[in-house]
Amino acid sequence: MAGEVVTAREARVLFRATLAVSMLGIFLGIFFWFVNTDIAVRIAAALLVGIVGIISFFRHSVFYRSDQERMGWNQDHPEFQFEVGYANLAIGIWALVAVTLNWGAFACGLVLAIYGTYLLCTLLLHAKGAVGGSTAQVPANRQRAVRSLFFTLFFVVFLFVFAVIGFAHAGVVPFTTL
Repeated sequence: MAGEVVTAREARVLFRATLAVSMLGIFLGIFFWFVNTDIAVRIAAALLVGIVGIISFFRHSVFYRSDQERMGWNQDHPEFQFEVGYANLAIGIWALVAVTLNWGAFACGLVLAIYGTYLLCTLLLHAKGAVGGSTAQVPANRQRAVRSLFFTLFFVVFLFVFAVIGFAHAGVVPFTTL
């Protein structure tokens, strides 16, 4: 709409929800790893992929203008953001299906590995934003890109850790020797 004031408020709330769910998922995953490995992997898949993926869909696709404002972007054609949102939604839904239908540690490990691989690829974009490109010229945008780089790396590491735990628990070679 013409004259519509766009703020980053909605995207910030959704991003903070993503951070909170991520921290909860990592904490519960680690806690239950020592209690029940199957539950740990299911919790990690449900929270770190399912819920985070769905929240990310809303941030990138539904509230895309707010997300652009949060990231310091200005795009006339937000199709890229929609695609990112749809990818998050697709992976997130299948993670929740795998957990809900109790498809086991292998399926949960697989969605964790897929989401980890997808986000590992996004690290390249975050790295570019942190060290170069037009947005890096603005100090606030550069700082945001550097924070995003470290958070994404931290998150990706835990996605792969829980994927490996899931594969080992499911008896997938070569992970069974871990």
